[in-house]
Amino acid sequence: MNDLAAQFRDTVEDWLKRTGTPPARLGIDALCDPSFVLRLRRGRVPRVDTADKVLVFIGEEPLGPAFRAEIEAFIEITRTKPYVLGLDAAGDPSFVARLRRGVSPRLDTVGRVRAWMATRCNESERAAIHEIAAGGPAAPRRCDTNDGDASPDNDKEGGTSMSGQPTKYLGTREAAAFLGLSPRTLDRYRVTGEGPAFHRFGSRILYARADLEAWAAARRRTSTSDDGGENGT
Repeated sequence: MNDLAAQFRDTVEDWLKRTGTPPARLGIDALCDPSFVLRLRRGRVPRVDTADKVLVFIGEEPLGPAFRAEIEAFIEITRTKPYVLGLDAAGDPSFVARLRRGVSPRLDTVGRVRAWMATRCNESERAAIHEIAAGGPAAPRRCDTNDGDASPDNDKEGGTSMSGQPTKYLGTREAAAFLGLSPRTLDRYRVTGEGPAFHRFGSRILYARADLEAWAAARRRTSTSDDGGENGT
C-alpha cells in the first residue's frame, strides 16, 4: 500500500510546479496558513479534512467522503464489527464511532486502515467496496437477507471505479435492463438456477457485467426453430 501522506505531498508539489504558484500563496488561499506547504515538506502529516480543503482548492477529488464510504461498505459487506475494525486497523476500538461523528483522522491512519481492510476481503469484495466508494450502489444498513432489490440505491450503476475503470457490477434492475428481462425474472432465476451467476455481498445482490455477457452469449440462436432460447419477461 502506498504512503497516502506522500501521495498527497506529491500531488501538492506537482500542482505548485505546474501552476507556478508560490507555496505560501497556496497555503493562504486554501487554508489561511502561509506555512502549510513548508511544514508539509518537513514531514507534517495533515488530517483528512485539512488535506481535502487543499485538494478541492487545486481541483482534485477529496479523500474523506470516499474513505468514509469504504469503511461503511467494508463493514456491511464483510460483517466486521466496527470496534474490531477500529481496534485491529487503527488501535482504537472507537475509531469508526468517532469517524461517524465527524472526527477527521490523519492521512497515515487512513493509509493503515485501508491496508488492513485490503487484507481482510477477497478480490470480489474489494471491487464492490471500491465501486460503492466511487459512487456506485450504496450499502444498505439493514438486517434482511431478501434476494430482491428492495432499496432503490441497490439498482444504481456507478460511473467509474476508484481506478478509473468502467463499473463492473450491476444491481438487479440494471442487470435486467442490460439483458432485456424484468427484475422479477432475474429474481426467479436466482431461485431456479437458470440465470447468470451473481454475487451476494451481505444483503446485497450484484451481477458482474462479464457474467451477464457470457450468459447472454450462451443463449445466442440463429433460428426460431432452435428451442434452447430463453423467454424471460
